[in-house]
Amino acid sequence: MPAEAPPILDFSVFYGDDEAAKLELTAAVKKCCLHNGFFQIIGHRVPLELQEKVLEWVKNFFAQPQEEKDRVHKDSNTWNRGYERIGSQILELGTNPDLKEGYFIGEEISTDHPYFLGRKLNSGPNVWPETMLEVDDFRATSMEYYSQMHALARDVLAVIAQTLDLKDDYFREFTTGAVATLRYLHYPPQPADSDEKLARGIGAHTDFGSVTLLMQGDVDGLQVYDKEHNEWLDVVPVKGAYVVNLGNMFMRWANDRYISNLHRVINKSGKERYSVPFFYSGNPDYVIDCLPNCREEGQAPKYPPTTVMDCVGGSYKASYGAAKVFKEQPKTALETMNIVSSFSSYIYYYTIQAQLIHTKMDYEKKNVSSSAGENMSPETEIGTVVDIGDERTREFYGSSISDSYRMKSEIVNQCMEEIGMGRYQWELFVVSGFGWITDNFWSQGIGSIQPSVALEFTGVTNITLSSVAYYAGLIFGAFFWGTSADLIGRKPAFNATLIIGGLFGTAVAGLNNFTAFCIFWTIIGTAAGGNVPVDSMIFLEFVPGSHQYLLTALSSWWMLGQVIVSLLSWVFLANFSCPTDSTPATCKRSDNMGWRYTMITLGAMTLVFAFVRIAIFKMPESPRYLISKGRDAEAVDAVNYIARRNKKPEPLTLEMLQEVDRVTGGEIKAGATTKLTRSAIIKENLKDFKSINYKNLFANAQLARHTSIIWLIWLTIGIAYPLYFNFIPTYLAKRFTTNSSLSLTYRNYCIQSIVSVFGPLSAAVLVNTRLGRRWMLGASAIVSGIFLFAYTAANNKAGDLAFSCITGLFGNFSKCALYHLVVAYAIMYAFTPESFPAPHRGTATGTAATLLRLGGICASLIGTYTNFSVAPIYVSASLWIVVGIISFALPFETHGRAAI
Repeated sequence: MPAEAPPILDFSVFYGDDEAAKLELTAAVKKCCLHNGFFQIIGHRVPLELQEKVLEWVKNFFAQPQEEKDRVHKDSNTWNRGYERIGSQILELGTNPDLKEGYFIGEEISTDHPYFLGRKLNSGPNVWPETMLEVDDFRATSMEYYSQMHALARDVLAVIAQTLDLKDDYFREFTTGAVATLRYLHYPPQPADSDEKLARGIGAHTDFGSVTLLMQGDVDGLQVYDKEHNEWLDVVPVKGAYVVNLGNMFMRWANDRYISNLHRVINKSGKERYSVPFFYSGNPDYVIDCLPNCREEGQAPKYPPTTVMDCVGGSYKASYGAAKVFKEQPKTALETMNIVSSFSSYIYYYTIQAQLIHTKMDYEKKNVSSSAGENMSPETEIGTVVDIGDERTREFYGSSISDSYRMKSEIVNQCMEEIGMGRYQWELFVVSGFGWITDNFWSQGIGSIQPSVALEFTGVTNITLSSVAYYAGLIFGAFFWGTSADLIGRKPAFNATLIIGGLFGTAVAGLNNFTAFCIFWTIIGTAAGGNVPVDSMIFLEFVPGSHQYLLTALSSWWMLGQVIVSLLSWVFLANFSCPTDSTPATCKRSDNMGWRYTMITLGAMTLVFAFVRIAIFKMPESPRYLISKGRDAEAVDAVNYIARRNKKPEPLTLEMLQEVDRVTGGEIKAGATTKLTRSAIIKENLKDFKSINYKNLFANAQLARHTSIIWLIWLTIGIAYPLYFNFIPTYLAKRFTTNSSLSLTYRNYCIQSIVSVFGPLSAAVLVNTRLGRRWMLGASAIVSGIFLFAYTAANNKAGDLAFSCITGLFGNFSKCALYHLVVAYAIMYAFTPESFPAPHRGTATGTAATLLRLGGICASLIGTYTNFSVAPIYVSASLWIVVGIISFALPFETHGRAAI
């Protein structure tokens, strides 16, 4: 069926005795409440003469000189009475300030009234334009109309009660002592050349209260959103009629059974438009709890009880604060939208209750004065805003993620900013570093012990076959742990990878044949494949956006792992290994224990790391992952757990996330959830593993280009990095054959590794500058390639050491550039998870890590068939320069943007 504007209902039957007609009216109202919460009524008891007189006074008031209207500006009081200028609000993100001016009227409440003393909603004396001609008649007409609207609102609520099979006086207590706001509005005609996408008489919004009664003049412009057909419907003015719509509070009251719907005004008529909305909130102390007949028997309400005061007063400051920033800092439309979203995204999808008044955090950050906000009317402010986040981010991710997820992620981002970088995140920085350390334990460890193993084991034709076995495990592990992180969560891999690696790393020291050695290294590789991708995702998803750059610094732990391996090699391999000219016939196990001591030490350290993670450091599942799986209640618990650990107030409530679902049409998750077993969660989430996971990474041209280049860089780094670092011990051992030279070699290797630790730390600072991630990655990769070429020219030990140190320093800058989610290591392992959204982050990063490890196999084969000559270093240098060049083609920069 085609979309239809809100129907016009004859309300006169409500006052008559025709029961059949009353039932028809009740059924029609109920249908509208269930559909979009909008309908129109005629046949009410408000006299047409009074309506026309009010509209005439509205025109007279706004026709006054600006200075006369400013005399009664509502900023002169704190209870929202008086005049507001054009452009005082922005109700829809991405648009200019609303093209309307208004005048607020309410109940005459004296300064000694309990409502005034208790600072109840919109409670205080009215501010009348005493210099206006015939102001007494203006005052009397306005208050008579105000009284009539109170009566009509009670009648409308009586009919709505009947739609729920309640008595028509059910809302009597709610309407006793009720607070309401009458608002006169003037919409000048929009300029003929105005951009409809940016210019609004009033932006798309929903109302906060229970019901709104709108009297339109004779000029159209009101539009109601029809979700089913995804179009805006014009509501043509009908003489004497009222447009009735439900507000967010009533939707909450009805357990989301009845709808509070988006509407807006665009005045393109070329005429002056006038309208008079009446916002009915009810008794401010009345407790809003789920209405009867609005939930199934035994079903828990979606929302906890709250008062009208708390419910309606939730988040009305956003629109005025946004307009204030717009006027004080004139920008383009897109820049303005970014300004607004930076401080108000936290409250867009507020559920309307007092707990959500954390908006002050955002205003303090932007130094926005709250004076305007203190004077605004909750009844007239937005209940929802139709978009969130900056335009560049929305365009880049496109349809790869849902609006619901994106908006919830922005809310979580703001909560993390409020919690701040505290004790929990610094502890996580350390325990996440354990994964990076152990990753390099195995990657550097296998290369360090291979020469000694080759001297001892019989039947070893090519020792680097163990590297091939290890990289085969890495390939499987990177893919399995990475993609499974999107399916079963981040936490399982976070713990399991260390346990498996530690056990088999220790056990490999007891082996005596090369076949078993290769098998064990395949298992170790399977565990190691998930260390860096998963650990970087976890750190990213728990850290405030302001400190995302620390993801790059995580690579320092990776280099610390190299330092540890270098030191152990220097101690054990240089002193407890057979001479380099030995053979399996002359090299006894007892003379070659150095590599075993090395592996036992590395394995034991890894198991200690695993114990700390599991028994000492308590980590919840990632809230971003939980949101992507619809487990909102658990996500709320996770965020608030971090707040408690940091000794900060709990910033997130389930209602905030439910409000997003309500607005976007998603399934609203109840607060009471049944805890699923791990096997049930795995079974449920494996249903999600389809080709769509990869299709979402190519959802549009920009994202497809970004994904392709990222993966190409990972594959290239996967070849380039191990060609230098993994094979340098073997290359050097081949180059220096005496024990004294071997010891000196490992000493130099240690110094080089220690210097390299500072690379990611420096990169973490530089990627947070104007250079950003892409430029730092490109520049550092090219510099690394140049120095690697120079390194091969070193003909003495001093030159060899100097070039190694410089290359180590710059080489890890490039790891920081592409690992700003887990870098190649600093930028790459950081930048990769950072640039993909959480629902697909594991798949994207896991695939990237898989390609990295595939590159490692290629490097092993290159090393094998070049007999560890200088050729692998040349190949590595060339590939680093290639990485630097293609990184400049990346279409998206994450610097200055919080990951979603």
